[in-house]
Amino acid sequence: MFTLGLLLLADSFLLRNFILSLSLSLIVSILANSLIDGLGHRELHTPKGDIITRTPLTHTFPRSVVWGVISSLPLVASIYYFNTLQYEPSAFKLIALSLVDGAIAGPSHLVLDVFTEKGVFVKREGKWRRFALAHFSYSNPFANGVAIAVGLVMIYLAFSVGRP
Repeated sequence: MFTLGLLLLADSFLLRNFILSLSLSLIVSILANSLIDGLGHRELHTPKGDIITRTPLTHTFPRSVVWGVISSLPLVASIYYFNTLQYEPSAFKLIALSLVDGAIAGPSHLVLDVFTEKGVFVKREGKWRRFALAHFSYSNPFANGVAIAVGLVMIYLAFSVGRP
């Protein structure tokens, strides 16, 4: 919800079409978050149970930008293939906006991860180290509620911006 709200708010200033902005933001948000978590989480099987760990492959800020842009490529290819979505903006503008959304979606994913118990990875003295601002559990209702509420506020603001 947070990434969707952030992308939608950014897009609403550039595309004065709320439904188109929502569509682009939703697709990029789902693709980016799925790719970053899909490639960046590993499941370790131990005698005490399974443990999900993060890897520096996707959970660093510079790499999250790259993975975010990569995640938007299927949408870019679709826009290019269909040439236009029959809306006001040109196909080039939609392609550029999709790539920018991808570049924003990756780091926005990590903005939330930095508040979780395992944090994100930063390089210190040539080695990947975990960094966290807070150590909320992944299922903390308060932390998740705040992220959802902030996302909803950004969606509301995006809707307000797009109105005359």
